[in-house]
Amino acid sequence: MLKWRILAIVGFAFGIVGSGWALAEQQRAASQVYELRVYTTLPGKRQALEDRFRDHTSKMFERAGMTNVGYWNAATGDNAEETFVYLLAYPSRAARNEMWEELGTYEDFQEIIIAVERDDERKLIENIRARILEPTSYSGLD
Repeated sequence: MLKWRILAIVGFAFGIVGSGWALAEQQRAASQVYELRVYTTLPGKRQALEDRFRDHTSKMFERAGMTNVGYWNAATGDNAEETFVYLLAYPSRAARNEMWEELGTYEDFQEIIIAVERDDERKLIENIRARILEPTSYSGLD
């Protein structure tokens, strides 16, 4: 009889822990946001921007806690030759803001990106469009 009581208590404890974990995971998934960023480069500068993202920027994002989802070059549409697109993921909107603030404090970010983009002779980017995206309940993203 004691053996069954112990097993029942252990089973109940695992059930409580499992339910708590599932609820925490649900909340985490519900608050996750994505950011779609579309860059229009100056004519002929898309490859240089792509190289900068491959060699530096994506690693800085990762260091700041951002999740690199994907990077693309536009193949069709207006200004396709000058369009570079990427998608980042964050645990929440608040986390996104904190991560971008942290990124701005990195010395290499200031040197490799900010200083270059402020210099008319070296800048690569003409325009940036960004959107924060929240997944729908049926999107299949966890």
